[in-house]
Amino acid sequence: MNSVIGFVVALVPLIVLHEMGHMFTAKRLGVWVREFGLGLPPRIIKLFQWQETEFTLNWLPLGGFARMEGEEDFTSTVEPPAQEEFTLLVEIQEPMLMDEETVEPPTTEKVPPTAAELQAAQEHSLYAKSPFKRILIYLGGPLMNLLTAWVLAILLFATGTPIIDEMLVRITQVAPHSPAAEVNLQADDVILAINGERGLDIEAVIAHIQAQRGQELSLTVGRGDAELTVSLTPRTAPPANEGSMGVMLQGEPTAYHIEPLPLGQALLRGSRTFFFITWKTLWMPVELVQGLIPAATARPVGIINISRIAYQSIEQSFTQGTLIPILNLLILVSVSLGIFNLLPIPALDGGRILFTVIELLRKEPLSPRLQERIHQIALSILLLLFAVITVLDLFHPVDLPALLP
Repeated sequence: MNSVIGFVVALVPLIVLHEMGHMFTAKRLGVWVREFGLGLPPRIIKLFQWQETEFTLNWLPLGGFARMEGEEDFTSTVEPPAQEEFTLLVEIQEPMLMDEETVEPPTTEKVPPTAAELQAAQEHSLYAKSPFKRILIYLGGPLMNLLTAWVLAILLFATGTPIIDEMLVRITQVAPHSPAAEVNLQADDVILAINGERGLDIEAVIAHIQAQRGQELSLTVGRGDAELTVSLTPRTAPPANEGSMGVMLQGEPTAYHIEPLPLGQALLRGSRTFFFITWKTLWMPVELVQGLIPAATARPVGIINISRIAYQSIEQSFTQGTLIPILNLLILVSVSLGIFNLLPIPALDGGRILFTVIELLRKEPLSPRLQERIHQIALSILLLLFAVITVLDLFHPVDLPALLP
């Protein structure tokens, strides 16, 4: 039940916003959107009508969809629908000389759409638009997710950001044969002082170490209930992927207060945070190949774990009295959703963009049969991958790290 709440709060709104991005872009470029669905079919009820678009509520609460005119036709022409698809109730109005028992009930007559209706549908069909307009429509969903993440990042700082008052600096890893290893520093030691100066945050600790490369310094650490003081000399030319002292550090705030920022500062810091998260998401595969990120850390997380983390972030927001945990999560998921859908994989927006670029280069589209087959194969592979990730989620649940000090 908790995961369901997390899914509905975190994932469903972002998926609906994604589809709204497609819908608004399509409408702006002259493509009819026949239906905008909340949830996936079967339909429960039609909510209302806006222009040509029916807004519907559907049974499966797995996001939403925007059904555009002609999106499955793969052609710029709209064929007249089969006559039997349209029925009109025709009542017998003329008096007939027959017994009541022989009178048949009203019958239905098949009526095709008018030429004007066919022409209008053709003009507002997705594949009647130029390749460049179709690319913009395909981009509408992912760009809406990225825009949402940017706005949420600004809101994150405008509503209040944690200002750290006190911090512990903990050693999380010690490299073998490093200066830290030679004086028996250990993972989980807490740095209390450098050259007798206490109360340093992680930036100050790093600055002190960098400033004294090649010079001996005094380091006081806490280990359990004891305090130890050692002397070591940070290296001037450490090996790759090691610092001067040979340790990995982690800042652990112990006291903080929430302070809203003025709109200008929130815009600046929110934009910086958004671009940093986007860049790190794009660069993660490279860092994974380079071994900078453990494979276990970078493994895909599916709907179950995302929903689990979402519920935990909601709990954190309530217990801490701030929107920061849930906003942090929504920013990360929204960026990931936008970038994932831009991957040039058939069945995703990026795959449709790829097909459209190929159409531009070839001066003609790929055959409808080939496009449909490629999309079906890719969708099957994605569903299989989704199933594998779901199984991993079940056997390897992921918990939410503290998003606040």
